[in-house]
Amino acid sequence: MATRDRAASSARDGVRVLPLVGAPILPMPEHVRLAVAQAMDDPDPRDSRGLPELRAAIAAELEREHGLQVDPERRLLITHGAMQGLSLVLRTVLAPGDEILVPAPTFFFDGPIRDAGATPVYVPSHERDDWALDLPALEAAVTPRTSALLLCNPNNPTGHLPDAATLAAVVELAERHGLLVISDDSWQHFTYDGRRYQPVEALADRWPHLITVTSLSKYYALSSWRVGYVLARPSVIDALQRRFEWEASWCNVVSQRAAIAALDGPRDWLDASLSTYEAKRDRVCDGIAESGLAETARPAAGAFLLVDASRLGDTPAAIERALLREGIAAVRGGDMHAPETYVRLVYGSDDQVLDELVGGLGRACASIGGRS
Repeated sequence: MATRDRAASSARDGVRVLPLVGAPILPMPEHVRLAVAQAMDDPDPRDSRGLPELRAAIAAELEREHGLQVDPERRLLITHGAMQGLSLVLRTVLAPGDEILVPAPTFFFDGPIRDAGATPVYVPSHERDDWALDLPALEAAVTPRTSALLLCNPNNPTGHLPDAATLAAVVELAERHGLLVISDDSWQHFTYDGRRYQPVEALADRWPHLITVTSLSKYYALSSWRVGYVLARPSVIDALQRRFEWEASWCNVVSQRAAIAALDGPRDWLDASLSTYEAKRDRVCDGIAESGLAETARPAAGAFLLVDASRLGDTPAAIERALLREGIAAVRGGDMHAPETYVRLVYGSDDQVLDELVGGLGRACASIGGRS
């Protein structure tokens, strides 16, 4: 939000800020619109776990895509997006004074962890390793106060996609130390180069203390509707439901009906958009390599990448000024526990905007070179 505010300030100064987006922003197709219209006329069922039809659709999707057998009555809770779901989880399963391991760089988890009274312990990954999880460093960071480990799978902002062996090693580490594993899997459908997302839930037979939080905003283009869910053991879902009922009673039924239609209906409108993302990634990564910036690790997933922007300045503020002069709004790397001179860029916009992005990066580098 702070990045957006600073970009808006540049726009007020007359700079055209590029309309960069991550997840697709798509018009709702007719079958979703019809479901929404019908929902406005139907009685409100007020189910605090979420509409049974939506939980059933999610369970069917998990079985179809990953072979997971999930009881929709006992193991799923619908939330107002993944961010609310994660906040709910952390405040329910963590206690004041707990430590939680967080591989970094990572999404904005600091606030909800501290709201739960816990302390995040960030364990860095490195671009030279394509931002892969540093398993020895994670194990070395465990202390008697460590109670959980929080993953972002695929990782936002690096686009790193852990494979099955890596996730198995994480679960084995958790089992050795008695840790809960929480995984935010909101970008699971955005994977490239023939690689596939691996759910940590597939390892529940080895270590059952696993919680998955995810969003229907990304692939299903439902960002404005705020729908997500939590998958966990029945006892955890029961505890989450008790807390959730005091916070929000139940989720927006119209949004849930939209989600049901998106899950159960045709997906050509979604797949057509998703099929372009690998090419978008390559367009931007190739452009970065030609712009004068350091070549970046090519993400295996997501709609974002971390870029070493030290060529543009030696402080985050200087780098941001150089980018905003070209209308490029980027999240500062330090805000995501990345190196201070890195920035996160997103590449979900159309090709014309991405070409403008790459051109702006080149001009920013040339401008800095001309001043040196």
